[in-house]
Amino acid sequence: MKKLLLFFILIFLSSTLFCQWKEEKIISPEELITISRDTNFPDAIIALETMSQRFEGRKIVNMSSFTAPIGIPIKQLYWKDALELIINFNNLILEELPGIYLIRDRVIEEKPPEEVMLEEKEITPDTEQIRISSIFFIADKSVLNSIGIDWSTLYNGKVIASINFSGGSQVISDIFNASGTTTLESGDITIDVNTLLRIIEANQKGTIIARPSIVVISGRKGYIQVGKDFSVKTRDEAGNITDKFFTTGVILEATPTIVKDSLKTAIHLVTKVERSSAVPGEISTIINMSQSTTEVLLFNGEETVIGGLYSTEDTKVRTGVPLLKDLPWWVFGLRYLFGYNKHDRAEKEMIIILKAEILEPIEQRMEEDISTKEKIQKMRDAKAYIDTLFNENKRDKNDKNKE
Repeated sequence: MKKLLLFFILIFLSSTLFCQWKEEKIISPEELITISRDTNFPDAIIALETMSQRFEGRKIVNMSSFTAPIGIPIKQLYWKDALELIINFNNLILEELPGIYLIRDRVIEEKPPEEVMLEEKEITPDTEQIRISSIFFIADKSVLNSIGIDWSTLYNGKVIASINFSGGSQVISDIFNASGTTTLESGDITIDVNTLLRIIEANQKGTIIARPSIVVISGRKGYIQVGKDFSVKTRDEAGNITDKFFTTGVILEATPTIVKDSLKTAIHLVTKVERSSAVPGEISTIINMSQSTTEVLLFNGEETVIGGLYSTEDTKVRTGVPLLKDLPWWVFGLRYLFGYNKHDRAEKEMIIILKAEILEPIEQRMEEDISTKEKIQKMRDAKAYIDTLFNENKRDKNDKNKE
């Protein structure tokens, strides 16, 4: 009996060792992979997908947004174990579906940020609102340098400029004549911003792109776009052609928050401004963009300026003797004798002026509205009374003439 029991034990151990040996023999050297820790995740997935399709006939579809290096060295490891190790190390999710391995991001529940918490506050008739006014202005950099505007002096719609009188520019002459206060010793003048911008526009040295203005509830985000969206054809992982949309134009995002203490009231303003345009290219679409983000603390009605957003514009102009300069080349080559192509390069600077104002409470605005309506009604009653007197006087004159 003991010999029989020992015989069965030996058979069991032998079969177990044989199975393990058989499993080890299944993994061939061709299924082992080595990947450097500095290899980017998408490149590592491409290498693993090659082996997955070869040995299992499955694709690996990467739907995650992770593109950094894998961060862990892989040396002579079974490709499927390497895939799972990389996925787990980078906190991603691997799903085994019919015909594919799907990789996606792990959704992590986060606490709502401060902005979301502010948005969840209940809105009541006493909720405060803020008006954000802006001016997007673009002008020649050389003209702005010659005017010498000190934007840090902007206050109550006026700014100080250090005029450079060299060259006798018409723009400088007009600004000097329109200035309200002048210090001849230093060349500094004080001028209204709107007047300054109109003078530059009148001399074709700049232009106002847009004047967007929005009213936002305290703590909420406001958004305004003056422009258009365009789409680019892309192909997804499944090979389907889809449209990916991009936003261009003059874009303003503003999140103002009213902050108070026992003595003071201020506006905490977080803004993002953008001017962009799409230029179709031979291979892809190019987006020219000037963008700036700022976070400032302003008092009610205060203004702030964003500057230093430069761009270069290249223009090609044909100049010379009219008509002759535009002749075809085969007319005795006269176009080359009487004309030439002129290439101009102009450096532009975009100036953005922002102003924040706290609106009156809704009760006060309702009272003012009622008061305005009453004044209009009184004016209408007075006009009706005058018309009645005029008609009665006219009727009396007609009666006397008949007599």
